[in-house]
Amino acid sequence: MPSTVYKGDLTEISVGHETGMLLTHGYSGSFKFECESTDLVADTSVIRLHAGSASTPVEGGIIKYPLGILVGCRLSIIGVTNFIADDSIATGRMYTIVEHKNTTTGPYTELTISPALNTAAAVDSDSNDALYIHTFALPSMDINSAWNITAASSSESVLADQFLGLAATVTLPETKVDLKRYHVVGLGRDVAVQVPGRFINEGGSFEVNIHNPRWFYYALGMEAIDVDTTYDALCDNNDYAINLTNGTQVGATELTYDGTGTPDFTGGVDPVAAGDYVIIKDITLADVVTYKEADSAAVDSFGAVANPTSVYFDRTQTNEIRRIVAIAGTKIWLDDPLQFPHADDTVIRFARFNSGSTQGSPDRASTGTLTNGITRLLYSRSTVPSFSMEVSIRRRDADGSVADVTDGGPTDSKQLTRVFRGCKVKDWSLTADTDAALRMNINFDSTLCYTDTGRLETSAVVDYSTGSKGDRYNCHRMFEDTANTDAKRKEAGVAVGTQKPFMFYNGTVTVAGVNVGQVVSFTVTGNTGVQQFYTINGSPIVDAATDQVPHAGSRNASISVEGKTEYSADLEIIVDDPIFYHNMRRAVDFDATTANQIRLSFTKSGTGATRESIDIYLDDYVITEAPLPIPEDKGPIRAAMKIQPKAVRVISTDTLFHC
Repeated sequence: MPSTVYKGDLTEISVGHETGMLLTHGYSGSFKFECESTDLVADTSVIRLHAGSASTPVEGGIIKYPLGILVGCRLSIIGVTNFIADDSIATGRMYTIVEHKNTTTGPYTELTISPALNTAAAVDSDSNDALYIHTFALPSMDINSAWNITAASSSESVLADQFLGLAATVTLPETKVDLKRYHVVGLGRDVAVQVPGRFINEGGSFEVNIHNPRWFYYALGMEAIDVDTTYDALCDNNDYAINLTNGTQVGATELTYDGTGTPDFTGGVDPVAAGDYVIIKDITLADVVTYKEADSAAVDSFGAVANPTSVYFDRTQTNEIRRIVAIAGTKIWLDDPLQFPHADDTVIRFARFNSGSTQGSPDRASTGTLTNGITRLLYSRSTVPSFSMEVSIRRRDADGSVADVTDGGPTDSKQLTRVFRGCKVKDWSLTADTDAALRMNINFDSTLCYTDTGRLETSAVVDYSTGSKGDRYNCHRMFEDTANTDAKRKEAGVAVGTQKPFMFYNGTVTVAGVNVGQVVSFTVTGNTGVQQFYTINGSPIVDAATDQVPHAGSRNASISVEGKTEYSADLEIIVDDPIFYHNMRRAVDFDATTANQIRLSFTKSGTGATRESIDIYLDDYVITEAPLPIPEDKGPIRAAMKIQPKAVRVISTDTLFHC
């Protein structure tokens, strides 16, 4: 008999980037939006979306996001023609989406925003007017998301399709109600009044055995790619470039390109499409460090230097790579905002994941040898990216048929799906010891939680259902549909052979140029200083059981802000030389040079010359403790050194296009 309880082995967890969405009037020749109505008493307006074309963010008036998931997101208006009165730059006005629904007539997506617009009702957008839904708490769009008025017939999703990692246990940032309770004079000794206060989504954590560098990206924040000529001949026409008068800015989520034709991979009619990757080849230099003046020569910067793992650099080329969420005409919508500015006419190229190494696809042979391996630099700067975590639980292992998803059916799995949005890493620790694999512990908080409420819908819910309950959201099942082919496994970050973690016996530790051979354990910890803040931002929307985000998100944290970054390291060694003690007692400041860096280096097993590798560097540090205690068992003396570095950077070679 199938289980009648929820079980951990029937739980699926995946993650994805968060990416802002820019919707410009006429982007597909027909898209527009209008101020459908305004309620001055409630201080809200309804923005209605129209038209749009297939395989783009808005198709037939419906935006390709799960119903209700936009609630709590911030929205800006770029007003050039008919929405000048609400232009965010000119007026400073920022809006919050308090309701996200689809209508049966039209159909249309209607977004209720607060405060109300200055633009009059029934006014349509015109040339260059645009809506921008901000990145924070907005999961990247899945262009294949499909809405239907009937819950059980919908197949809604977001691009939270990345493998979490080799994690045995996960603690979710479960929603807690901060209940306020008041005793009142004259009303006895019992609680007289209790009122729900804030909604708190804190305390998320998990530990992963490191098999790729993904979580260093979310812990540190910046990523640059070492781009050579690998991608230059993959398309029939190779003169594509960014086509923007002022180039792209940091945080951009859309590219406009020019060229001599539609991007088309060589070998036939094979156009670039959603799911492929765009590579921005930019030799412009950016500083890796902020606490000192960067002085690396251009030829010695990351992206140009031939051996970045053994040469110190403090500048990098600003090469980036992103998955294509959607492509229409000469517009590309990206998965994850850009982290560097790029000038007009900056060269772009394209690549695709395949089962082998064609079309630029990274590929790992059985020997461990990498073809088209991606070398990346990860380091800290001003921000850390937010991410979304999709979690689904069910009673039985069933999916795919009407009987499986229809509420109350004989084989109903009773699935519950949630997407934790606006997640940011608070602190992390990396441990390497002689016990097992290189391990990383992540602690994070979430600001908002979307819940699929399709099972609660009834025919009385206007514009949503004809009475057929079921799951609206089509959750990702990692090894049954999301990563069920070699190419999909690569895209999800769990390519065949690469899922094996970095092990202690393939690692080395170098401190100030000395290869330390008696290391027992090594732990690096980092704190991003992320804090959540609640703001006074009430919502006039009436709460309903079918709301995917209760109370329009007004009781949740609205922003998550990085603070000061702190790093520390603990290194336990079996002492055979007092050099570390001498450096500690003199408080030697090991400034940032190749000879002084602490390097934790791992390479995966194999016989190939170029294999997956990861190098973690600690820069500009002081040894603050190096005790030499006499052990009670009269055995070897072990020193537990404490080290305080200014910065941490990671260089990896792997099969991910983008972390």
